[in-house]
Formats: sequence, structure tokens, C-alpha cells
Amino acid sequence: MKRAPKILAGLICAGLVLSGCGAAPDRKSAADTENYGSAIKLAKDYDPNGHFEFAYTSYPASWDPTKSINGSDITLYAPVYDRLLFEDSEGSVHPMLAEEFTPSADNKTLTLKLRAGLTFSDGTPFDADAVKFNLDRTRDKESRLAGELHQIESVEVIDPSTVDVHLTGGLGSIVIGLASRAGIMVSPAAVEAGGLDAKPVGIGAYQATNIQTGSKVEYEKTPDYWDPDAQRVATMTYHYMPDDQTRINALKSGTVDGARINPDEADLASEAGKTPVIRPSTLFIYFMVNTAKGPFADPEVRKALNMAIDRKAISEGLYDGYCTPQIQPFPETSPGYSEKIGDGLDVFPYDPDAAKKIMKKAGVTKLDIATAAPNVTIYTKFAEVVQSQLADIGITMEIHSLPPNPQVQEFAIDKTTETFTSIYTGMNDPDTVMSRYLSPTALFNPGAMEYPELVKYGAEGAASMDPAERKPAYEKYMDAWVESPPHLIPVCMIHQAAAYADNVSGASQKANGYPNLRGVAVAKK
Repeated sequence: MKRAPKILAGLICAGLVLSGCGAAPDRKSAADTENYGSAIKLAKDYDPNGHFEFAYTSYPASWDPTKSINGSDITLYAPVYDRLLFEDSEGSVHPMLAEEFTPSADNKTLTLKLRAGLTFSDGTPFDADAVKFNLDRTRDKESRLAGELHQIESVEVIDPSTVDVHLTGGLGSIVIGLASRAGIMVSPAAVEAGGLDAKPVGIGAYQATNIQTGSKVEYEKTPDYWDPDAQRVATMTYHYMPDDQTRINALKSGTVDGARINPDEADLASEAGKTPVIRPSTLFIYFMVNTAKGPFADPEVRKALNMAIDRKAISEGLYDGYCTPQIQPFPETSPGYSEKIGDGLDVFPYDPDAAKKIMKKAGVTKLDIATAAPNVTIYTKFAEVVQSQLADIGITMEIHSLPPNPQVQEFAIDKTTETFTSIYTGMNDPDTVMSRYLSPTALFNPGAMEYPELVKYGAEGAASMDPAERKPAYEKYMDAWVESPPHLIPVCMIHQAAAYADNVSGASQKANGYPNLRGVAVAKK
């Protein structure tokens, strides 16, 4: 726990995020690094017996996907857990464990044809019964991922290699769901035996051979895997390094071959002989309130909070322009994005004086609150900037800087803090914002606030796989959002980045914000 100073050195000047206060000397603006690509083409001379080391910012609390509370878990899950479908770096969905997926004419059933002859790492056969077991388990009310499969009405086994997934609606979003954590297949036998919390038992290009909880995972290539192109190194180690400087130092020194970095560190990595990859993503940073606490059930108070946060200054001062400021929770490429509203900075302009008047009219002149924030460096800084800006409208906010899983526990489960400062780590589909945050039963809606119009238009928007057919409903959705802003307050859409040693190839940055390391390769040094 900490109460950060109002003036945050290097970030805030006179209560504003820096743009004239003196930026960090080694970091350059987005314009200086706009030529970095989003992928490193596969080299022909890679070493199939090579070893790859990667540094990342989060670590799963459990190897049981139904207990996952952080979307970033997919990065460490991916080597050991195939999904039914696969989302590529551009956001398109392809077959994976299901080699075909076909919607019915009425969009109410998705038929999955399964890849034949596969077994889980414990020898249990992969078949339609295993798929039904997993989907039913993942959508169970005890599962942390139930909201990501909320569209499923029932799962029917047709034959050993065919499953019909019957839907209440939401065909457009279920496909992405089956390519994400909710589409992970684990061994039913391993679930029944227990122990899945500590060790993954799935189908994957690699198997975890050494797990040091909260520190690192060592992976080894799975024998006779169905897709050998996903196994271009023999072994891998993923390290948990939440501190920005620690990761960049490990990368520069050669301790690791790749690392998640902040986009404004791209030049530092490049000058050290590393190759950065950067792309805009579907992820956004946000501030969130519990509507069951304090005055936050009042939409006027939530409007004031929107106007108290300087999105442009945060984008430019904290992210060097690598975070597109906007009030919408969807990127421009999403069917959920409202062209009419655009960035919305004229809808909820930064105006602390007006925000203070709205708060006063609502009967709030002073307020003491706490926020749960990630202990990842950049996100802690974000919380400190929000803290400073809220102080200008009479809100004193204490910051609880926590690892990702305890952070979620404190706000969403134990409900001991009034607010939450974090990053969206959900799926690459607008329906996920609804199911993850705005449904009355959503994990990240601890106040159980109801948004009937958002639910209505969200359901309409999720019904089709055709983006053009989805868009009109989401226009209405965003109109309702602006009319009565929810407890989720988006700040800016983050560009995500990683950097790799010069002997690494076959790596890319995905549109959903996560690194794509399936088929990563290293050449002999």
C-alpha cells in the first residue's frame, strides 16, 4: 500500500502529465519509432535444437484455466494448452483442435469437427466427450471464465469427432471465445485426479518440465505433436519480470532472448542491437469504480470522473503517444467502434472545474478512496497520474500496488477497495467488454450494477459473424454508454510491444495485445 506524492517526478508537472516538464532522456516519441514492424519474418537458418528465453509481466495464479483471472495468463498457457480455435496475429480465427467450425443457417449452432488421433499429455484421448466436458466446466458458474462462454445454451456430442455448440445468440463472439482461454482443452482425467492448479495437463506444442511458481516456467518440446511448425525450438523458459527496467536490462544483457517492453523503450532496445515489434492493440487502460460503494452508483458522478481524467496528457506524457486517447472501449478496427462518437474527447472533455461542479451538485465535495493497481511499473505510474488528477476535484486516492491476481482479488472478489486501475486483458471482441465488465454477474462488476440498454444492444451486436451486420447495434450501444456512463472508464488504447535478440525470428505482436510466439525460432549465435 502506498500514498504516492501528488507531484510524480518525471511524469507530472503542476498536476498534469508531462509534456514540457522534461521527458526521460533516452526515450523518444511515437513518431520516432513508427517504422518498427509488428513481426519478425522466420529465418531459414534457425536451430531446431535451440533454446528460447522470454521475460513477461504476469504469471498465472493457477494452471487450471477456469481459475484464471488475468487475460495475460494466455501467454504462459499457450505453449502447453491448445485451444479449439486459433486467433492469428491479425485477429483472424483459424482451426486448431477443431479442424472445422461451421455455423448453422440461423446462427444458433456452431458445429465443430475435431482433429483426430490426439491425446492429452497424460494419455487421455481427445474426443467429443472431452470437448463437452471442458466447455461445460468452463461455463459453469464456479468458473472465472463463464462469462466468456455466456452465449452457450448446451453442448451436444454428435459422434466422437463432432460437437454441436448450441447458442442463445452471440455467434460473432463465441468464435473468438473458443480461440482464447475459454477454448483451452484440459484432460478430463487430470481434472478428476486433482493437481491441475500446480501443473498443466493439456495438448500443446510444449510441456512444462519445471515450474517455479511466481518466477519461471521451463518448457520442452512435445513428442509427435500434430503441428511441428509450432516447435521450432527444443526448449523454452518464460520468466516473470514485472519491473520494466529489469526486463529491458535482461534483454540488453542477453540474459533473455525476448521481452515484453513498453513502446517508448523501442529505441533503447534497438540501440542495444535488439529488434522491437510494435502494434496497436485491442487492450486499453482504464479506471473503474465499485457502484456499491460511495457515490459511484450515480451516473453523474461517473460522468465527472470521466471529465477529471486527462486522456491526452496520459497518452503523451506516460506513453509517448503509444496509447490512443478515447472514451470508447473499442479500437477503430472493431465492429464495436462508433464512428459518430470517435475518440469522444469532446463528449467527455478534460475539464476538472466542470467535473468539480458536477460532483458538488451530486453532494460530493471531498472523498477518500483506495484503488487496486498492478505492480507492473507502467501501470503503477498510470495509477499515480490518475491519483493526481482526481485530487484536483477533491478526491484523495490511496494506491494499493499489487501483483495482478491479488489486485483482482482485492477489488472484484473481496471488494475491499472502491476503485480499480488496470488494463483490459480480455478477448479481441466487443462482446467481451459486456460479459467481462458490464453484466450484473460479471467478475469486474462488483457492485452488480445493471445496464439494460447496454445488455440489449450488446446482445444484438454479438449475434452475427459479419462485422457490417454487428455495427448498427454497437452504434446504439455507444450512444447508451455516453448517455449514462458505466463504472468502466476507458482512458486510452494501448500499443503493445516486445523486443528480441538478432538471432530470434518467427515472433510477432498480436492485434489482441499479446506476443505470438507460436513457432518462434532462434539461430545459433
